[in-house]
Amino acid sequence: MMKYRIDVNIVDDHAMLAEGLAEALNRSATIHVSRSFTTLAECRAALKERRPDILLLDISMPDGDGIAFCQQVTADFPKVRIVAVTIHDEYSVIRRMLDAGVHGYVLKSAAIDELVTAIERVWRRETYVSPAVEEIIRQAASKAVVLTKPEQHILRYVCEGLSNPEIAKRMNLSSETVKWYRKRLLAKFGVKNTASLVALAMKECLHLFGLQKNAQ
Repeated sequence: MMKYRIDVNIVDDHAMLAEGLAEALNRSATIHVSRSFTTLAECRAALKERRPDILLLDISMPDGDGIAFCQQVTADFPKVRIVAVTIHDEYSVIRRMLDAGVHGYVLKSAAIDELVTAIERVWRRETYVSPAVEEIIRQAASKAVVLTKPEQHILRYVCEGLSNPEIAKRMNLSSETVKWYRKRLLAKFGVKNTASLVALAMKECLHLFGLQKNAQ
């Protein structure tokens, strides 16, 4: 049995949930939750004074973007290992967190034993992704987005910030037709609004020219 207990901090704006999680984790022989924070600002200030081994981070925080915060912590405090503990099971969010440098990704629906396993493995400099999250990643990887040539052109124009009338004029289409194409793009990329569509398209470097061979 290990003599050293893993020092864990929790960042979650739901204080009661954080308290319950800390109590459950402290029953483990390998883990000690030393501090909890309800804002990113509190955590950021505390990290300047003392760093834990593991930071359990809720992505959705009231005072900032958890993904950007993850990037900041991994850059400023590389020895701190981060495990995302979140309700977010959308592939786009998972992908962004993994790209931001998170070391583990666990859904809040997971059992406490799984979280203990995640903490222990990440502390050992491994990575941990919940089986449920692995399945989401696998399914997303198997779904190639295939765009028609008009969709490719419209997506480019959308990313350039053109309005429906402007796109319609360039493509010799009606504004209603462009609006319909926009809805198809949102559905194909699995996002709810234009801002998310543009963000995901830019994240994927558009891939428009690479998709030419798949155009229908």
